[in-house]
Amino acid sequence: MAQDHTARLLEEHDAAVKRIQEQVKYFHDNKKQFRVYHGSTSSTRPLSFKRDEIVDTSDMGRIFPVDKETMTVKAEPKVPMDLLAAHCLKEGVIPKIVMEFKGITVGGGFSGFSGESSMYRYGLFSNTVPEIEIVLGDGTLEIANREHNADLREHAAGSLGTFGIVTLCTIELIPATKYVHVEIREVDEVAKAHLMFEEACANPDIHFIDGVYFRKGRVVVMYGRFVDEFPKGHQALKKMQVHWFADTIEDLLDKHKPTNETPQSIYMTTTDYMFRYDHGAFWGGKLAFMHFHVPQNALTRRLADPFLDSRTCYHALHKSGLAAEYVVQDFGIPAKNVNEFIAFVNETLPELQIFLAPCMRPREIGLTSRFHPRVAEVADERLFAVGVYGRGPSDPAAFYELNRKLELRSAELLGAKLLYARTYYTEDEFWTIYDKTIYDEMRKKYKAEGLPSVYDKLKADMNTGAGQRRPVRGILETIWDKAIGNKEYLLKK
Repeated sequence: MAQDHTARLLEEHDAAVKRIQEQVKYFHDNKKQFRVYHGSTSSTRPLSFKRDEIVDTSDMGRIFPVDKETMTVKAEPKVPMDLLAAHCLKEGVIPKIVMEFKGITVGGGFSGFSGESSMYRYGLFSNTVPEIEIVLGDGTLEIANREHNADLREHAAGSLGTFGIVTLCTIELIPATKYVHVEIREVDEVAKAHLMFEEACANPDIHFIDGVYFRKGRVVVMYGRFVDEFPKGHQALKKMQVHWFADTIEDLLDKHKPTNETPQSIYMTTTDYMFRYDHGAFWGGKLAFMHFHVPQNALTRRLADPFLDSRTCYHALHKSGLAAEYVVQDFGIPAKNVNEFIAFVNETLPELQIFLAPCMRPREIGLTSRFHPRVAEVADERLFAVGVYGRGPSDPAAFYELNRKLELRSAELLGAKLLYARTYYTEDEFWTIYDKTIYDEMRKKYKAEGLPSVYDKLKADMNTGAGQRRPVRGILETIWDKAIGNKEYLLKK
């Protein structure tokens, strides 16, 4: 029975790949550029697609059975994290990296340099994908792994799909238990959190490490461990505690004042831990209440709760145009510069919160061949993920300048910005940071020159005209779309 199911999946997969190859070959033969349409997004860039300029991959959502012998699972690019995690947890395993939003897809994670609180040990999601199947720019189907076409696998990762269309990913797995035990500590300086992160990275008993910068003088550091059960007298966090995770943690800090010497413990199901930041998209739910001047209490939170999952939040962000007012940026900053960068961010954007997590070193995650040669200076220094989320100025010019300040300061400090977010670099600035010579060489080698470049895609997205500010109407349209099941809000009719 299982063999029949796998055979049927493979047959369906092969038919879908053949259709994609034919579409790509059509565009290639007619010398027309195209975009890949996925159906939804976890990007804050104002995206828009035309039906006659796309290759549609929105049906590529098949997951193959877990292979416990190789500790891998194969999944098509449209498989979201919540379905992937549930599929694997039934077998007592979990992907090495599970991104924090349920709607982030396998393809998006691979193409967008995604990570999470286990990336200090395993790198980015793309580092845990040993093999991809990819349709190149002329319609050719290729396999790329660590031995065969290794440079294609490396450069396709984080390239926003500009080397071709990834049609299948092999994902590495680790054993998992039913619960995660989280230890919470509060410190008053980022420098102290940095030292604690480094110490925790050397501890093999710890599985997950991250933190939150709530404001100046309040930083929380969290360590997570897989456990089979929680001690007597404890219970797992309840639904609303998970859905308002950042507030739950801050309430705990106020009540218990945990320190490095006397940490506070909480327990969560593994699924709840993996997606603890999903509801409200980190702390976006709280910002939404503030934006519309709605009081936050148990009643209003429960009424809004069905509409605050990250999928709906991103839908609303695009419909309302509020992406032009809220800063959502992620950076990879070298350890020696992370304190300086966060101090700059705090001065530049006072109304914010910051996600912090240690990552591996640039040389270990394959960044040294694609960024400016100066990155070699920090190739063997730990990177820190710095996610900056907050409310910016409503004036478009001021918002533009604010984001440019963040981008350029990150570059000055030898950091790199993740490109899922809105981008404000000029073309010259962009190709100063991201090495154009090696990128163009790889694109030529793998017949990707007919596809838009990374910068072409970023520039086109900024000029779509999408994202005009219409908050009330956009929120109402989002609620209606959710009610009728409309997920194609990015596709022009």
